[in-house]
Amino acid sequence: MHVFEAESTTSPAPIANPDHNAQIPAKVIPDLPVGQAKQPETLKVHVYDRRPEKKPIFAYDKADVYFKAGYRRDDLVWSIAGPGGRPNILSELTWKDIEIATLNLGATLQMRNNWFVTGDAVWGEIVNGENQDSDYFENNRREEFSRSNNGADEGNVLDFSVGFGYRYQWLFNEAGTAGFELRPKLGVAYHSQDLKIVDGRQTILNSEPVSIRFPGLRSSYDTSWFGPWVGLESVFFQTGKFSLGLNVEYHYIDYDATAEWNLRSDFAQPESFEHEADGYGWVTELRSQWHFTPDLALTLDLQFQKWLADRRGKDTTYLVDGTELTTKFNEVEWDSYGVSLGLNYVF
Repeated sequence: MHVFEAESTTSPAPIANPDHNAQIPAKVIPDLPVGQAKQPETLKVHVYDRRPEKKPIFAYDKADVYFKAGYRRDDLVWSIAGPGGRPNILSELTWKDIEIATLNLGATLQMRNNWFVTGDAVWGEIVNGENQDSDYFENNRREEFSRSNNGADEGNVLDFSVGFGYRYQWLFNEAGTAGFELRPKLGVAYHSQDLKIVDGRQTILNSEPVSIRFPGLRSSYDTSWFGPWVGLESVFFQTGKFSLGLNVEYHYIDYDATAEWNLRSDFAQPESFEHEADGYGWVTELRSQWHFTPDLALTLDLQFQKWLADRRGKDTTYLVDGTELTTKFNEVEWDSYGVSLGLNYVF
């Protein structure tokens, strides 16, 4: 049975199995200018670079650079025992009221994610000071048989410190003009002192008081204090212009010193004896800043240091004939007070 459908005005649909005798409607091709062929359509492909963005290895958000000039006063004393430990103090050297003019240069790099890196260097010239050299027959500084009181107004000091840490910050207002920071940190430090003994005057000889000047005295005692440290710094800023901070560091140190006793003909020159010991040190600083602009500030700092090396002490004396004598190095103690004024610039 045949079913007749209404005639459609649309183009006939393609036939799955067409009659080869039937005529298939031709594809209409738009007229083109003579001699011009149709160009194939271009396929547009978007390529996205999914590689991670390269970042600088040592990128930082801002840097604080400071330069300071200051004044420091040091006291240092060491002692050794006699052969076999008797007397317990055979010889004791004291440097007192060592006045030092210092220059200080440093920087703090504020890294991303609140990390920071610090570096600090101090150079100082000794301008004044006193030295005393005492020797004893009996324990506990009894029976002093020799003493000289000398000048110590020459020499220099050098300090280096580097470290890193993390900043914890709490703001007290929306403007960010009042707040508090804690900065735990770690680092390593090196301190040295080139101490001189000049202008010699003997004041006790053979247990008797005397006053004898001896020319040509120019002995030296060079120290080094090196080791890691752990610290905590706090910063309190009360206004947009003023900030006050406290920095405390604990140092574990390896102490070494070399001496040249230039008037001792029985001692080797230039290395007459050396000292070794282990110890510790505390560094405390009160820091303040007054900002002229957001980037430039005046700084005023106070510093106190206390160092002691009294563990595993060893004194080795080198004689001119090549003999080496070893005895106990009791301890060395170093106290320091300082004040500095400078400028801090942020960029």
